[in-house]
Amino acid sequence: MESTKFDLSGKTAIVTGAGRGIGRACALALAANGASVVLAARSSDQVEQVCEEIEQGGGEALTVTTDVTRKADTESMAEQALKAFGSIDILVNNAGVFMMKPLVPLENWSPPLAEVVPDFEAGFNDDDWYRLLETNVTGVYRCCQAVAPHMMAQKKGRIISIASIDSEHGLTFAAPYCATKGAVKSLTKALAREWVRYNITVNCVSPGYTDTDLFEPLAGNEEMKAAAAKHNVPMRRFAQPEEIAVPVVYLASDHASYVTGESIYIDGGVLA
Repeated sequence: MESTKFDLSGKTAIVTGAGRGIGRACALALAANGASVVLAARSSDQVEQVCEEIEQGGGEALTVTTDVTRKADTESMAEQALKAFGSIDILVNNAGVFMMKPLVPLENWSPPLAEVVPDFEAGFNDDDWYRLLETNVTGVYRCCQAVAPHMMAQKKGRIISIASIDSEHGLTFAAPYCATKGAVKSLTKALAREWVRYNITVNCVSPGYTDTDLFEPLAGNEEMKAAAAKHNVPMRRFAQPEEIAVPVVYLASDHASYVTGESIYIDGGVLA
């Protein structure tokens, strides 16, 4: 029987938003399985720490300051990856932002979130909408566009985007966020068909409630976190970032060569 070890030796992976949370976990897991990792993020402080962890473990890593909403940045990210490691084999689109507010101000109702979310009662504004859209959707578009020509030329590639279970069902007070993750899922399906002839697979990993600081209303609030898990997650706990990284490594490996256009839901039973 063939070994199921996810051997990524000789492959180069780019991970956006690699300094913390799911991005950090993905970068470390890819490196642990042999990949050279390009750590892309807007701030260099956190990715430098991840880079040190990888190098201390005997792996190779490069930090690249990248704002995924800027075309020049994503193109430079790809160029630096090629210069350092000679190929781009894996792209993990992880950079993202999250906000919770009502779409319009609520009347005669002040839910518990109003106490912990800044400007909750004012509802979403245009700046909020465009920030979510630019990072969560345009960022994925720009990164895919930057790496695809190189993957096409080498006739192979793996693109994995971190979407969300909120691409599949609605989350109260997060309508614009849900819309952006739905867009990522649709973009994934379209690109999977468009690039299949180049041996490029395009997939999503869609987490549910995950213990990261992206979900800022609950960051550090263990009481609210426990209540959210109890009422929303059949397993009654949040996922750890490392649990989201496992299917990312699988999709990046040769074992997932026949998987494309899919979304793997890691949600503790939320969508069951």
